[in-house]
Amino acid sequence: MVARTARGVLRCGALLAATLVLAGCPIPLPAGYEASSRENVPAEPLDWITVGATTREDVLLKLGEADGEAPDGSWLAYGSAYSKGGVVFVLFAGGSAAGAGSERIEYRRLIVSFDDRGVVSAIDAVSRDCWEAIVGMGSSGAQSPPCLKVDSRE
Repeated sequence: MVARTARGVLRCGALLAATLVLAGCPIPLPAGYEASSRENVPAEPLDWITVGATTREDVLLKLGEADGEAPDGSWLAYGSAYSKGGVVFVLFAGGSAAGAGSERIEYRRLIVSFDDRGVVSAIDAVSRDCWEAIVGMGSSGAQSPPCLKVDSRE
């Protein structure tokens, strides 16, 4: 019974995808950094940051204002979002439009922690690649939430 239901769902999904491809207008989404994203967050920790030697001021001078910060100033978060491309299918009917698609995004987050003297005590670099859904109808739309928050430890 479960296998039949799963096959039915797959058939329905394939039919929906085929309908979008045949009836919709595909719009490719180019690769590149998101409009509000910084471009200076690498996938690996930066070699110029040294635990026990680099200061908070050094980090701020090299990377700029942080995207997130601990209330007590014990860490700074830097993040970026790089789109690897995707596609949106737009359907037009009766003077209105709707669209659906997906986009592959690489999120990077760098958290630099400091001791009481303002010297780097730890570096945590995280990179996560995920597909995000995009849907819209008329003048409203939505995108799935990011798979990695770049401005906090969460």
